[in-house]
Amino acid sequence: MVQQSMIESFRERCHQDERIVSALMFGSFATGEGDRFSDIEFAVFIRDESFNDFEQRSWLNAVSPVAAYFLDDFGHHTALFENGVRGEFHFMRASEQSVIAGWQGYGWFPSLEAGVVLDRAGELSRYARVLVGGPPEREGAELVEGLALNLINLMLFGANLLNRGEYARAWALLGKAHESLLKLARLYAGKTDHWPTPSRGLEIDLSDKTYRRYLICTASAERVPLCRAYCESWRWSRELMEEVAQPHNIEFPQSVMAQVEILLNNVTADSKP
Repeated sequence: MVQQSMIESFRERCHQDERIVSALMFGSFATGEGDRFSDIEFAVFIRDESFNDFEQRSWLNAVSPVAAYFLDDFGHHTALFENGVRGEFHFMRASEQSVIAGWQGYGWFPSLEAGVVLDRAGELSRYARVLVGGPPEREGAELVEGLALNLINLMLFGANLLNRGEYARAWALLGKAHESLLKLARLYAGKTDHWPTPSRGLEIDLSDKTYRRYLICTASAERVPLCRAYCESWRWSRELMEEVAQPHNIEFPQSVMAQVEILLNNVTADSKP
């Protein structure tokens, strides 16, 4: 596939350019999940004295023609290549290589060879070693409580928006709430491999029954289906929170949860068959 050809070209360019001391590939191609629809993702470390003069777009353009290169909403430098492939790039100073160790819990790869593209001095490998293995375990009371409280917060926020009549804003917020909801669903199902992006591979990772349950939690921004989707999302949230939190003896703010119920009942009363 075209991405594999680009990855090899990237690797060659890194080895040829003495200003680059190390480079790391992460994401789906590092974990062996990449396909023809996947992005390519790299961290590149430049000698400190060369960093300010390093023309990132020009360098990438030699790998494959670049149509656009910009800082996206997440603070990542993103390249849109003319062949339609997307790329995420972190160009940093060589003195910043230790930042890779901080990716533990987010990024991973099965072996150093799968991730490390170049390491002239061996320093990057020392930091990247903590990322070797399988997907990190996701468990514990602190994790569950944080997910549940964030979900309660977003559902309260969204329920207030529905009552105010801000349906477009409530629709956008529901997607954020679903990130926590789907993480709870993954914890319950024991399917946490795609944790950072919980909607990824959802159709395959979770059962058909669970996926159908998720579908009824989604809707357009029209008032009636949106209110129903919020109601279903909240109902499933309550069930998952109870199941996942039970082993940890976590107590949730019942008064706040009751307020969510009241607000959702206000807007869904006229939506019931």
